[in-house]
Amino acid sequence: MEERTGRIGQIKIYTGKLFRMFVYEKGWKIIIFAAVISCILASVVGANMFVIKEDTRVGSFAMVSACIWIGIFNSIQSICKERQIIKREHRTGLHISAYMMAHMLYQAVICLIQTVVMFAIYWLFLTLPKKGIVTGSFYADLFITFFLMVYAADVLGLAVSSIVHTTTTAMTVMPFILIVQLIFSGAIFYLSGPMEKVSNITISKWGMRAVCTAADINSLPSNTIANELNMFRSIDGASELLDMLPQGLLQKISSDMTYEPIYEYNRQNVLREWGLLLLFIVLYYGVSVASLEFIDHDKR
Repeated sequence: MEERTGRIGQIKIYTGKLFRMFVYEKGWKIIIFAAVISCILASVVGANMFVIKEDTRVGSFAMVSACIWIGIFNSIQSICKERQIIKREHRTGLHISAYMMAHMLYQAVICLIQTVVMFAIYWLFLTLPKKGIVTGSFYADLFITFFLMVYAADVLGLAVSSIVHTTTTAMTVMPFILIVQLIFSGAIFYLSGPMEKVSNITISKWGMRAVCTAADINSLPSNTIANELNMFRSIDGASELLDMLPQGLLQKISSDMTYEPIYEYNRQNVLREWGLLLLFIVLYYGVSVASLEFIDHDKR
């Protein structure tokens, strides 16, 4: 890398290099992985996704988990596998901020393609609502949410890859990161106190809230009471009595009882969640740059 090449020139050089590697090293395989995962999810979440509250909550958690896995998997080995090359070129004039920006641009395109693939599959196999709280279209709201989640997770992977020194270490750390994201999403466990504060720095929490809020999950009918009552059908005479109960009324009462203020259907909530995901992207980029600026201090 010639010293006279400025940051803009370096961004162009490395962005071109990354796209050439995508073509010649079969980087397109990650697009296929995203498609396969989306097909599996679409077949599992069922027809009640975005129709029944419980199914929507579980399905949303599955979609958020998939977005985070796809994003991290995209980039977790990207930086560490060429660490020696970065060190050598940094000593001859490579700007770390330019190098990382090239990765950011490249990964943004990859994440966008993956989001298009994921959304197309969900659109084909699931019944999606029409109305959106932010853009007026639920399709657009969900697409933006998916992209921000995948991209935030992708840049998190870049940050990790910038800190660790080997691909083996990166893949060892990856399951731990995923577990933390899933546990602190708020979808599995009720979090309070210090644990709730920890959850505030996870992509999963705000991604989950964005999906559920955009889907207006609080207005969906709930089967919680009906499911509990169905446990008593084995008792003599209970089945006939339960069949007499108005299912619509039970679903309405159950929905009111399970109302969650964190998913209140308003534009400000979704915009805040999008903003936090964007903030994560900026912060992870900063961590990546700061980490690689010390690459000359590597002992090997």
